[in-house]
Amino acid sequence: MSCELDKVDLRIINSLVKDARRTITEIARDAKISRPTAINRLKNLRESNIVSLGARININQLGFKLALVALKSKNAVAKQKPETNLAICPRVLLLLQTSGNPDYLALLYGENMETLVSVIECFKSFSEISVVSWHRSKPPLLPGTFDLKVFPAKYEIAPCGKKCGDCSFYQNTECLGCPAVTEYKGPL
Repeated sequence: MSCELDKVDLRIINSLVKDARRTITEIARDAKISRPTAINRLKNLRESNIVSLGARININQLGFKLALVALKSKNAVAKQKPETNLAICPRVLLLLQTSGNPDYLALLYGENMETLVSVIECFKSFSEISVVSWHRSKPPLLPGTFDLKVFPAKYEIAPCGKKCGDCSFYQNTECLGCPAVTEYKGPL
């Protein structure tokens, strides 16, 4: 679905890009429109998923490690639904579907290199995808921050259905666990 943005929409977006904490009054002033118009326009931009507002985390400041992982679907059904285990994994920062081989590229994070390797090994156990290759990545040039999935309430089982306590990487203290589970030993 394509959507055209007019100059007012662009001025609203520009105001938010400069500082997403701006008040409606400030956004309206920046966009040269009334407050009610700013409220309605911002509501429409959010409801159409053109703009999303939220906290982004600088993973480099936390000292997290990154890897870019190339993945291939094992069958046509999996190619249509990559989100089965990939999109629900708290460690996936970015998931791209490619037009060639491999089928997907995923940017993953880990609190340390051992945890990152453990996550990649976990991906190898998913039945619908295979890991083609992976490369350790330096801190991103752009963007510097990401929407990180955080879990104030922890669960017994990870979103992918695995239990960290059963994993040999976790048992050998080579992995901090999934940030979504009670067994997690990391900073999140």
